[in-house]
This record gives sequence, structure tokens and C-alpha cells, in this order.
Amino acid sequence: MKSNRDRAAYERYRKEHARCLGMAVEELRTARNLTRSEVAKGANVSVRWIQRLETNQLHTNYTIGRLDRVARAIGVDLYDFYKRAGEMAGPPPWLETEGIHNDE
Repeated sequence: MKSNRDRAAYERYRKEHARCLGMAVEELRTARNLTRSEVAKGANVSVRWIQRLETNQLHTNYTIGRLDRVARAIGVDLYDFYKRAGEMAGPPPWLETEGIHNDE
């Protein structure tokens, strides 16, 4: 069984990754000069939902299908959202090893 410390680290990383996912959506959307309204219409979601995704105000589990529709409306693959969010969030704590740095 994982320790409370491990669970706490996982939860912090999960929240940070979710925040970065929203930032990645906004970054990719604005890089393509798309408005929230255009993306919402293409993804069949509300503008408010897009706004809440981008600002990390969604407090429900959103589906991969909905995120995929948003990605398609922006003109990218779902993978691009997760890849960019992972770059922003950095490596998860369970992959970090003491004394080893990624930049070496």
C-alpha cells in the first residue's frame, strides 16, 4: 500500500497536470487564432465549458471524448494536449530520482 506521502504527491501532481492541460488547450487554441466560441461550436460544448477548462475551474471529471472533440475543433490531436501539459507540469514525482537531474 502506498504511503500517505506518496498519495499526497500523486494528488498534487494530478492537480498540476490538470491545470497545465487547461493552459495547453488555451495555448494551442490561441496559437491558431481561434476564439473560445469557435472551438466550443466545433466541439459541441459551451463557451463557458471551454473557459472553465482553460482556467482550471472544472470540478468534474471530463471525458476523453469531450477533450478529443475540443482537440479536433482546434485542429490538433488529443495527444498534443497531454504532451504539452506534461512538458509544462514536468516529470511526475514517482519518476524523479534523488541526485539525478534531467538536464545532465
